[in-house]
Formats: sequence, structure tokens, C-alpha cells
Amino acid sequence: MNKRKAVRRIAGVLCLLLIGLCTAAVWGDTPRAAQVPGLSARDRILLRIWAVDSPGGALTWLKEQLRAFEKAHPGISTYLRTVSTAELSDPEAVLPDMLLYMPGSLTDPQQHFLPLAGELMTREDGLLREELLRCGRWQGQQYGLPLCWAGWLLAIDSALEPGSSVTPAPTTLLGRPGPVPAAPSEAPAYPLAAAAQADCALQSPGGTALFTLGLLLQERPPLPEDFAIPTSEEVYACFRKRQCASAMLTTGQAAAFSGLVSGGSGFPFRVMTAQEIITDQVWLASLFPEAPAAAAQLLGFLVSVDAQEALTGQSLHTVRRDLTLYAAGAPAQTEQAAHTALSAVNAYLDPARIASAAWQFFQGQLELSQALLPLM
Repeated sequence: MNKRKAVRRIAGVLCLLLIGLCTAAVWGDTPRAAQVPGLSARDRILLRIWAVDSPGGALTWLKEQLRAFEKAHPGISTYLRTVSTAELSDPEAVLPDMLLYMPGSLTDPQQHFLPLAGELMTREDGLLREELLRCGRWQGQQYGLPLCWAGWLLAIDSALEPGSSVTPAPTTLLGRPGPVPAAPSEAPAYPLAAAAQADCALQSPGGTALFTLGLLLQERPPLPEDFAIPTSEEVYACFRKRQCASAMLTTGQAAAFSGLVSGGSGFPFRVMTAQEIITDQVWLASLFPEAPAAAAQLLGFLVSVDAQEALTGQSLHTVRRDLTLYAAGAPAQTEQAAHTALSAVNAYLDPARIASAAWQFFQGQLELSQALLPLM
């Protein structure tokens, strides 16, 4: 028995030594472009991606595209992690290769990121929308590449106009085309008289949502004391619970609520969309200085036609000017308006500055151009 135990112990020690040698061989050489185990492990690259913030549904779209990218590039693997902005300044943090974020998430991009240039910025031959590219530009350098965007619209509870409200449908419903809504110019006006009788007529987040709201409303309904203070997620939750009669939602939130209505767990509503799109719901990607060349390959893949067409699954909008994604519903109205006029605020400005300008426009203290131009 003692002899058998000794043999087992020796075999266990040899196994541990072998595992240690294999691990050192695989991981020992490349701390930045990390290599992962597998066939030809030394030829494989791990791209590390951090997401600070995103429009609704964007992470789902990204995960699908990362799987497609890995399939098209067998030597590259990706790792996606959601983080807070505080982790960027943590002196002990091992920074990733790529960061995903929205306007307001960070300032001073030159302290963090590599300017985007060369093949990455020319491969699409000018097909990325300049209005969105400006969003990721700072002091003449392009630090953020736009991947997708969402707009703002006004959702109106059918309780304000019983019998006349039509719930906006997704582009397709059970495989069939959804109903084509009235053009924005033909849409009924906001039911101001009925809203005046509501306990909470209107709720909205601050920032660029107020630009859209100011364009949509000729007169303001009664406003709650905390108007423009809640976050976008809190406003959406308030509307879902019928704690406000109308609310400023993103296109993605409106599509999600339409799905709830179709499933029998919501209530009828309609939307108003502006004929000029002003948004801060832009998803940007930036690269850190030591990112491998494969990171730029991934960025090019995410703005390719196939990847951008897949945005319809999340009711998000394309950054390419050569694509039209929607045939009907609120996303189509937003897309059509954006083809005419689209403005995206600069990603690296202080959010308080954007909120102040939007509030002054909403209050009628500034013209639209006066409020917007310093934010571009």
C-alpha cells in the first residue's frame, strides 16, 4: 500500500510540473496582446474590450458581432467586460485594448486613447456619417469611432386621447410588416388640454432629450417638480408604470415598450418624432495606445455593412450614410428625419454644459443654433 501511495504522489507532482511548464509556454511572452490556449496558441490574440455605457440593446448587438468576428478571424478571440469610468483611472488597472462609451462618460480623450488614422479612417471611403464622426473628434484628432446611435422621441399614453391612439409597431411583427405610421408632418399634435388634467403630464431626462422636446412642443404641459432630473432608465420605468402621461424615450425604449404591448403587458400609446434629430445616444469605440492591429480590424468589422444591418434587431441606427434600415414605425421616422438633419453632441464635453444649453433652449432663452453650435 505504501509503495502505491508513493507512486501516486510522484505521478501527481509530475502532472503539476507539466501543467506549469505548459502554462508558462503559452502565457509567458505576450502581456499586452494576450494569447489564449488552443491550436497554434502562440498565433492567437485576445482582444480585451471594456464597455462603460451603451444605448439600449447595443451590448446584445455587440456580442453577436463579436461571435461573427471570431468566426471570420479564427486566430482572434475577444473578451467583453462592463466597467465603471473609475476603473480607467485606477493605477493598478490593466487597461484593455478597446473602450466603448457614450458622450458624457469621459473627458480629455488624449490622455487615454490612440488617435484613429490611416486605413481605419479611410477604408469606408467617406461612408461614415460626418455628423457622428464629429462626435468622437477632439482638438482636430479622431479619438472615437461611432458604432451606432439612438434618437429621442415623445411617447404619449392612450389615456390622454382615448380611442385615437395607435400603438407604434416594430418594423416586423410575427414576420409580417408593421403598419406604416403617418408622416411626422401629419401626426396629431400633443394633446395639451388632456395633459393639463393629468397628475403628472410629462417626464423627461435632461440633456439632449430637451432639445427634441423643445422642437416637438409648441406649448408646455404642466411639469413635475423633478422634471429633467431622472435618468433615461427612470423615465422609462415611470412611463411603464403609468406614473406619467407622456415621456421622452429613446427609439430603443419605444420599440421595447411596443413589444410589451404586443405581448399583452403594456398599454396603447403613440409617439411623436422631431423632423430634426439631436442626440447624445451615440456609441463610440476608442483604442488604447498599446492595442494590437487586430483591434483596428474589429472596428472596421463593426462598421461594415453586414454588422450595421444587424442593428435592426435592437432598433438602433446605422452610422453609415449608404444604408437605410427601417421601412415603418418610429425607427423609420427617426431614420428619415436623420437623413435630413442630424446633430450629435461632442462626446468629451462636460455633461453639465450640455444640460445647461438644452435647458436654455427648452425655456426659450436661446435659439437652437446658439445652443447647439458650441456643443458640436
